[in-house]
Amino acid sequence: MRPLLPLLLLGCGTTHGIKPVGKGAVSVEGSLGGPVTMVFGAPIPLPLTTVGATVGATDTTDVHASIHPTAAAMFGLGAGDLGVSQQFLENDGGRPRLMGDLTFTGAFGDRDPDAGHEGGFRGFLQPSVTASWDWGKQGQCAAYTGLTAFLEPADELHWLGGLYVGNRFGVGASKRGHVDVELKWLDFWASSEPIVPEFVTPGNLGALELQFAYGYRFGGKP
Repeated sequence: MRPLLPLLLLGCGTTHGIKPVGKGAVSVEGSLGGPVTMVFGAPIPLPLTTVGATVGATDTTDVHASIHPTAAAMFGLGAGDLGVSQQFLENDGGRPRLMGDLTFTGAFGDRDPDAGHEGGFRGFLQPSVTASWDWGKQGQCAAYTGLTAFLEPADELHWLGGLYVGNRFGVGASKRGHVDVELKWLDFWASSEPIVPEFVTPGNLGALELQFAYGYRFGGKP
């Protein structure tokens, strides 16, 4: 795999741009999960967290930002991201909703204090394209799949690519809440050996990530 293991820790979080939140609405969101690794002989997703919000700039365009508490608590890194999502096609029967997203993630702090390295800043870009299909009562749920990439435009371009599948479930009496369950498979064409920690992947290829998220939308249309 390419030398982007820090990005597996900083870029964890469910996909942005599953469906627009709507003009004037604000969705507050939190996610938990990460790469699936062997912990005491059991496959366990790393408990990485993100907390953020999405604002509906228009009915088809969202702006979102988040921070990464686990990166600060466990690794001494300050990390956050800022991005924009755009709907290009609406869901119409079998034709999926098509959305694109571009997120910038920045991280700063000691990269390896034990080795005497000075703190620094690293920036990453994450483009993604997501297709989703509404289902359930009044389309409150959405099944989705898509492609993503993690890019580090440093001295030379480092990158990871991958695909993901997931589902958004509408929850609560008002249906303004949602729960997302998502599985990513990054670099599924590349060997994950020798990598520490030990990733649990099909055929020792790439890295699997399992994510859970909860969000609640304020304002906007019912």
